[in-house]
Amino acid sequence: MAAMTLSLYAQAFPGESIVRDPATGDYIITYWNTEMEPPGLETTTFVPATKIAPSIRSRFNSDRDGNITYRYSISSGVQSKQVLGHIILDPVEPVIGTRSTRGMKWGTAADKAARMAVLDANDKAFSTPSGWSSSVAFGVDGRKDGSVRIGWSSSDENSTGLKPGSAIQGFGYSSTALPGIIAAEMSGDSPVMMWSGEGPHEDSAIIQQLNEIEAHDFIPRNAAVPTIAVPAPYDAAVLLDRIRTQVATWPSKQLLDPAFAAQLDRTMVAAANAFRNNQPKAGREHIESLRKLLDHEHRFLDHDDEDNDDTPEHKAATRLTIDRLAARVLDFDLRYVLKRTEKEHEHDHDEGDRRKEQERR
Repeated sequence: MAAMTLSLYAQAFPGESIVRDPATGDYIITYWNTEMEPPGLETTTFVPATKIAPSIRSRFNSDRDGNITYRYSISSGVQSKQVLGHIILDPVEPVIGTRSTRGMKWGTAADKAARMAVLDANDKAFSTPSGWSSSVAFGVDGRKDGSVRIGWSSSDENSTGLKPGSAIQGFGYSSTALPGIIAAEMSGDSPVMMWSGEGPHEDSAIIQQLNEIEAHDFIPRNAAVPTIAVPAPYDAAVLLDRIRTQVATWPSKQLLDPAFAAQLDRTMVAAANAFRNNQPKAGREHIESLRKLLDHEHRFLDHDDEDNDDTPEHKAATRLTIDRLAARVLDFDLRYVLKRTEKEHEHDHDEGDRRKEQERR
C-alpha cells in the first residue's frame, strides 16, 4: 500500500523536469519529494563529468610469443574545466595476468589470503602511473562472452588527477588478443549529486531521462584495445573473418568510408577463402594488397608512430577513406596474420622433415 501511495504521489503532482542550463552545462533537476511535510517539489543540480577536452594515444606491439602489449598516453586540453580523473575501456578481451574472484570462498584465513593474492595479481597486471589505481571487472552486466571492463582512476589520497593542459603516460597491459577500436570513456571529477529525501521516485517520469544522462556521463575517444581473439588452434581464415567483423563496425564510428570498407572487405574475403582452400601463397598476396591500399592512404603504418599522427606529412594524407588509428590497427592485424602464417608454415615444414627422418630410420 505504501509503494502504491508513493507511485500515485509521483504521478499525481506535475512539475518534475530535467533542464540543461546552457550557460553552465549543468542539469537542474526538479523532482517530487514525498518525505517533505507536506510533500512538494525540490530542486538539485547535476554537474556532468564531461567538462573536459581529453585525448588518448594508443600504442601496441607484439612480442616473440605473440602477446600484444597495449600502452596509452592521456592529455587534457587547456579548455578543460574539470580535472580528468577516470578512464574506462569496455568491453575488451581478457588481460594477461588477471583472474576473477567470483566463486572463491570467503570463510577461512586461507580463503581470504587466496582472494587477496588474486586481487594483487590483477593489480600488477596493469601498468599504472603514480597517483592512479587500476581496476578490472568480470561479467559486467551479466556478460558471458569473456570480455572484461578495465579502467584507471586517480587516487584521492595521492593525486588530483590530470589537470587542464597536462599530459600523462604509463597506462598499459598485455593481452593475447589483437587490437580493434572502441570508444574509451573519459570523465572528469564532478561533485556528487545531493538529494533532499530519497530523490525521484522509481516511477517518476524523469527517471528514464536521468538514467540516460548518467549512463553517458563521459567523453568518448577512440582507442585501440584487444577485441579480436586469436583462434586456437590457429586458423588464418577464421582470424581474418574476425578481423572483418571488427572492421565492419568502423563505418558507423566514422572511422572508415563505406565504399573503401567494401573494397577492403572484398579483399579480406578473398584472402580468407584462399587460406581455407589451402592456398597460403594467394592468401598472403591478398593481404599484401590490403596493406598497399592502406599505405596509399597513410604512410609508415608499421612504425607504431602515434606520436607523429598530427605531423604535416600525416595531415596531408587522405583521411576521407580511413582514420589513421584504424589504418594502424588494421595494418598491425594483417601483419600478425602474415607472421603467424609463416611461423605455422615453418613449423609444419619442420614436422614434415622430422617425420621423413623417422621413416628413414
